[in-house]
This record gives sequence, structure tokens and C-alpha cells, in this order.
Amino acid sequence: MNGCPDNRLRAVVKLLMVLILLAGILPSPNVRAAEALPSAPKVLLVYDSLAKGTALEGNIETMQRVLASFGAMVRLLPVEQYKTGTMQGYAYVIGVRNSSDPTMAPPEYERELQQFSGGYLHIGLSPPSFVQAKLGLQLASAESQTWTLALGQLTQNAIRVGKLPIIVQHSGTASGGQWTSTANPNWISPYAVRSDRLAYASYMAGGNLSETAIAQVVREWMGVTSESRTYLLFKEVYPFSDLRLLERLADQCYSAGIPFIVSVRPVFHNLDYPAMVRYLETLKYVQFRNGSILVNAPVVASTISQDTQSLKPLMNAFLNRLAEYGIAPLGMGAELYWAYDQVYAKDGMGFFDSVVLFPNRQLMHRAQLDTSQPFASALYSLPLSQLEEYDRTGKVMQPFPTDTALTLDMYESETELLTSLQKLVRSWITFAEYKEMPHAVRTELNTIVSDKGALVLNGVTVGLDDKLMEVSDEYAYVQEREAAFARLFNFQNTVFIAIILFTLAVFGVFFLIGYRLYKRKYYK
Repeated sequence: MNGCPDNRLRAVVKLLMVLILLAGILPSPNVRAAEALPSAPKVLLVYDSLAKGTALEGNIETMQRVLASFGAMVRLLPVEQYKTGTMQGYAYVIGVRNSSDPTMAPPEYERELQQFSGGYLHIGLSPPSFVQAKLGLQLASAESQTWTLALGQLTQNAIRVGKLPIIVQHSGTASGGQWTSTANPNWISPYAVRSDRLAYASYMAGGNLSETAIAQVVREWMGVTSESRTYLLFKEVYPFSDLRLLERLADQCYSAGIPFIVSVRPVFHNLDYPAMVRYLETLKYVQFRNGSILVNAPVVASTISQDTQSLKPLMNAFLNRLAEYGIAPLGMGAELYWAYDQVYAKDGMGFFDSVVLFPNRQLMHRAQLDTSQPFASALYSLPLSQLEEYDRTGKVMQPFPTDTALTLDMYESETELLTSLQKLVRSWITFAEYKEMPHAVRTELNTIVSDKGALVLNGVTVGLDDKLMEVSDEYAYVQEREAAFARLFNFQNTVFIAIILFTLAVFGVFFLIGYRLYKRKYYK
């Protein structure tokens, strides 16, 4: 009997030790979304030049977004920085040759590339000799500067490619469509050639059909077999946007049977202000009208003046405010460079396992990384206006090689809205329902997931409400001003009263002194 208290004490101590151990092992809620992924394919992306000021500028970024859409973890490496043994641990290597200078690649890079047992894709000029030999490549320098590229249903005419190495002969399998010379229609070349683990494409750039063609090549080269989907995404939505127009957009998409996504800018301060409540009411209505909500990355104004430690709690507070209001965001929209930044990837994107990666507008890194953060779902974004530049055959649009978000900026007028949606209906593009796929968002207080079309918040299905609450324009703002002025006036009154009392006291003292002096003079 005397040993029972000791046994109980030892049991309690063991239990506490187990709990402490688990707390140290388990990741914090806001990073689980990004870390709890299947094994992401590791890709080494080696390039010789960013091709600044040329027609190829931006093609490295395009390849990064393509690889992210296939769930890859990508390391970006300039070829001149290659060190012996770097390829070890990577399943795939992609070499992009934008420059005609053959001296940039170290000898160990070429040597290890020949011995590499994984997949290798070469893009651009001067493919290695072993690639040419194994693919049976014979190349010719084309005189024509403009070419037509055809891929499936899509064709783009008069693409200016400069001196394009034409594949005259090969022993592999054609991939990614085919080129046709504008000057000589009889001059035809496959876009790319592949065989087993090797593949070669002579050209790739952003902003034209070649970015879709290279995505098709990568899909076949990596052996991706999952079905791809196309989504409709509206971005550039702010709290001060025309919220009535956003409601109208939701109504029109719902009536037309078009599932859609809205990527909304976060709010970090004054979360209880009437403007914020109206913003939340509108987003809740969008959700009711079968719209899916993404949280767009906040605008980065400066990499110096802002506190790098404040992003995580600010994002956490905004996501919790959405959840508190019954709004279930399912992912994040961000420029590509966010996935290559230690601060942004952890403190901003760490709440999400699904993202949409937009092209970079301006790089504003805080702690740049050479390796990307992979995500379970990373849609490739393509402006709808770019798709409209292509010729198309067939009525129903076939899926893109990778999960793709066709993007539109928020409309500025109802006329523009109606005209654009009529084009979408006539386009015969089959848009997928974003919430049909699994997504997860985790904060310190809430877990939001999509489950076969249903939105689940902390284990409970989110109810959809179509009633918009009216929020007074005068509420809070006027009260705050009145309260501020009242405090100011009260303070001023107190000061004035104190001054008056002090003046009266001084006057009283002088009066008393003067009275006594006058009285003495009178007696004399």
C-alpha cells in the first residue's frame, strides 16, 4: 500500500514525458499543410543563362512553374556553380541551354551527366553528344525566324523563335506537337523527341504555346498518368473592390453552371471594422454560390521596412477570422518566388497544402532559397487572354497537360462581366470544381478541408448561407471619430480649467498682497 503513491507519481511523470516528446516530434499546425506530402520527385534544374533581354527571357521561370504543377521539389542551379556529386539524390535533371557559349559548363557536369541513371531532359542549343547519339538526333539550323506550333487542338502562328535547331531526323518518339515553317510549309519538325529516360526540346519560352508544349513533354517524360483538370480563377480582388459586382459575378457563374475560384487579398488590421464585415459577407455569398476561396499573397511593398516575423501571426489571424465567419479558404495564390523564399514559404504558405503559382512580377525576396517548397496541389496559371490568341479545332476543349487555372482579373463593370462570361460559355471549356479535390488549411485554431465537394471546418460541414447582412456605413467609423474627439475635448477642458484655476489663484494672491500694502499706506 505504501508504494501506490510512488507508482502513481512515476506513471504521471512517464505520461508527461511522453506528451513532451510528442510535442517536440509533431510539427506545428501551420507547417503540417506544407510538409505532410507524398514523396515529391526531386528535380535538378540547371541553366547557363537567364536570357535577359532576349525572346527567351522568362523560360527558366516557366519551367519552374511547370515542374511545381507536377508536385516536384526543384533545385535551381547555374551550371557554372555545379560541383561534383550534385546530381546524387535527384531523380531528374533538366538542362536549359540559352547561350551559345560552350565553355560555361564545368567538365564534371558533362561527365556526371553521361553516368546519371535518372531522367535527363535537354532544352535549347547544343544537346550533349550522348543525348544526340541515343536519340538519333540530326539537327539543322533553320533559316526561318517565325514558325507555327501545333499541339492537339491548339495552334499558334508566327512565333518568332530566332535560330531554331530543327530536328531533321530522330529515332525516338515525337512529343509536344510539331513545328511548321512559316516561310516553307513543307519544313516540319517535331517539337521534342524522347526515348525512355532521355528527352530533347530545341525551344521553350513563356507567353506562347511552347509553355503548354513543354508541359506535355515533361508529363510524358516523368510518366505522369493522373487526369489533369482546368479551373477558372478570378484574381486581384481587394476589400475595396466593387463588392456588389463580385456578388453579381457569383450569381452569373452560378446561373451558367461554371464553378470558379476567387483569390482574395488578406486584411491584417481592423478585422472588426464595417468594411471588413462587408468583405466577409461578400466572400460568404461567393462561397454560397459555389465559388471556392483562395487567400492571395499580401502585397510586398518592401523587403527592408516590414517585420519579417509578423507575417505568420498576421496570416494566422486572418485565416481564423475567415473560419470564425464560416468562410473556408482552400489554398493560396502567390507569385512563384514565394515558393523559393524561406520566410514566405514557411510563414506565409505554410498553412496550405494547395497553391496557385502566378508568374513573377517583381522579385521581393527576404531569404531566397535555391530549392522550392513542393505542394500537394500547385495549379499552373495561364491568362485566359493568352489562350484566346491560339487557333482551336473541335468544340469541347481538351484538358491541358497539367492542372491549370485560367486566370482573369476582377472586372471593372457589369458590361465587361457579362460580355466575358458569354465568351466563357461559348468557349466549351469544361471547368472543374476546385473543392472536389482534397485540400487542407491548418492554423493554430482551425482545420479546414474539402471532402468530395463539401467544406469541413474542424470536423463539421460548413453551412452555406445566401443572406447578406446589411452593414451600416456610419457604424464604428463615426463612433471612433466621436470617441476620439470626445477624449480630445475632455483633455482640453481639463487643461483649460487647470489654467483658469491657477490664474485665479495667482490673481487672488496678488490681490491679497496689494490689499495689505494699500491698508498699511492708508494707516500711515
